[in-house]
Amino acid sequence: MTEVMTNGFCLLSKQEMNLIDGGGWVEAGQAFLGTVLIGISPAVGIGVGIAAGPIAGVAAGVAVAAAGSSLIGSAAH
Repeated sequence: MTEVMTNGFCLLSKQEMNLIDGGGWVEAGQAFLGTVLIGISPAVGIGVGIAAGPIAGVAAGVAVAAAGSSLIGSAAH
């Protein structure tokens, strides 16, 4: 950050500029997919719960939500 403050942004690579700006298309896609997975996790849990029992439903819902949270976390760096 010291180099940016003294020399400006000309020393940063494209990837470093994307990180300052908030990311590129890959990060946006990961965040969107993570949000969708978290959103559908209750429906997955209910569906699996009906088909295989309540404990399996809870486990499936939590697994889908955890996968979505992981994607959002990796998009945020």
